[in-house]
Amino acid sequence: MARTMQNPPTTPAPSSAPRRVRGRRPEDEQAALRERIEQLVLAGLSATAIHRALTGPESPNPIVLSARQVRAHMRAIERSWAARSSRETLEADRAKAAARLEDAMRTALGRSTLNARSNIGVGYLNAYLKAQDQWVRLRGLDAPTRTEVSRPGGAALAVSVELADHPAEHLDPREEARRLRQMAADREAEADEQEGSA
Repeated sequence: MARTMQNPPTTPAPSSAPRRVRGRRPEDEQAALRERIEQLVLAGLSATAIHRALTGPESPNPIVLSARQVRAHMRAIERSWAARSSRETLEADRAKAAARLEDAMRTALGRSTLNARSNIGVGYLNAYLKAQDQWVRLRGLDAPTRTEVSRPGGAALAVSVELADHPAEHLDPREEARRLRQMAADREAEADEQEGSA
């Protein structure tokens, strides 16, 4: 009697095993994965640490993902940050922040005046000064000023420097030679004195 080989019964994979995904993930799953990677990037993790956090045994739902794919997701996240931070967006964010600081300054100054006779007023005044300092930095008012001096039309100024005459330049050549010989004799006498005292 011939025995037929049967396939051994398959056991279901434990829930902690990484899920294998063939092909491209669905868009909603891809967006959730990218959001999770973005959170880990913002937490300061490197690509290797993010890969380990998503695929390692300590992950509650480990997934199959290569380190190269993690780096690709990180680059895509950085591109999305750059797209969101256009010049117009930055200007709008700066204007909102300035408006919030102005409101905080107004409130703190008003409360400081109301509580001028107590320590609470001093605390509000400190809050006002800090908000004012941030407002000044945000507006760029603390930046060093640059003064550029130029001629009409933007042409550079020509600067000529004339050095004052030295009286020795107007000496007769014989007088100059006599002075140089005298200076040399004085220096030799000083050197002789130093040698004699040593």
